[in-house]
Amino acid sequence: MKKRLIALMLTMGMVLGLAACGGGGSASNQSGGNASSGSRDGGDLPVLKVAVMPFLNCLPVQYMIENGLDEENGFKIETVYFANGTAMNEALAADQWEVGTLSAAAVNSLAIYGAYCIADIGHSEGGLYTLVSEDSPIAEVKGANPSYPDVYGDADSVKGAVIATQTGTISHLNVNKWLEVLGLTPDDVELVSMDYPSAYQALKTGNCDVAALNPPTSYTAESEGYVVTSSLSSLDVPQYDSIIVSNKAFTERQDVLVNYVKAFFQATDALQADPEMAASMLYDWYTSNGSETTLDACATEIETRPFVTSEEAKGITIGESVKVTGEFWVSQELLEESRYPEIATHIDDTIIKEALGF
Repeated sequence: MKKRLIALMLTMGMVLGLAACGGGGSASNQSGGNASSGSRDGGDLPVLKVAVMPFLNCLPVQYMIENGLDEENGFKIETVYFANGTAMNEALAADQWEVGTLSAAAVNSLAIYGAYCIADIGHSEGGLYTLVSEDSPIAEVKGANPSYPDVYGDADSVKGAVIATQTGTISHLNVNKWLEVLGLTPDDVELVSMDYPSAYQALKTGNCDVAALNPPTSYTAESEGYVVTSSLSSLDVPQYDSIIVSNKAFTERQDVLVNYVKAFFQATDALQADPEMAASMLYDWYTSNGSETTLDACATEIETRPFVTSEEAKGITIGESVKVTGEFWVSQELLEESRYPEIATHIDDTIIKEALGF
């Protein structure tokens, strides 16, 4: 086991070294790359610093930019790129971004950094998988907990497993819930933090037993024959991606945020109305940000992780999934219990109600 962990850490070091050369792990302003305001002249329009990541939940931002919905709604987007939600949270304290989209990582945004959840914009359960190779003993056991008949593994087969994932994210939540269902705790396994492509590579090379992945990597792994041992869907854990705004922006820029939310839901309405267009955009979004995927995998993700439309948004009690995730973080000692009440005080529906008129 120690030799395998050493090999795993060496693999991580090589990958992170390459990533550092490309600047993928830090925030960067985009003027013509991953998500860009391009060369458009916004004139005197107020500029909003929008955090983006190489995931589906940021596709509406790209749609807004490509179709000029920001300028039509009286503001201009300046994107700030992050590799993942953990990096986004670390940048909150430095005011590097004003608005972004997060799922599980929103817990820390609200509880620790004082940001606000102002809208739920996408169903994020789909594609959040733990996976193993077909010959893994974990894949030989299914339904050990009768309340979760589609979940693979049991206490004996999973105990001591090396699990690779990006810690502090929704995939980490999936791992912890999976362990809980099997009667285990995080202390019963060896959790190694790395980005999703690196985790998948570790699974393929045998340097970990389980990889907890996020789309598009999860769909790629499934299509290549790896067994999905758990998902947020099979574990009955509802999740939304949410629009998160910094404390400063919430306090000082509500007029611009109302226009941003209005434009965002114009984008989600358009993307939901044309799945083929959305899949093509998603494929371009992933590949331009360095993720390997296929058009079929993107179409699957669009189908299984739909955006919230403007009409659907009117019936959602925002922030509920953030509270659920926060409770789980506390139970797993990932969040101090004293900070949990901060989540409820940093959920606000006034901006979305003004933006969508309900």
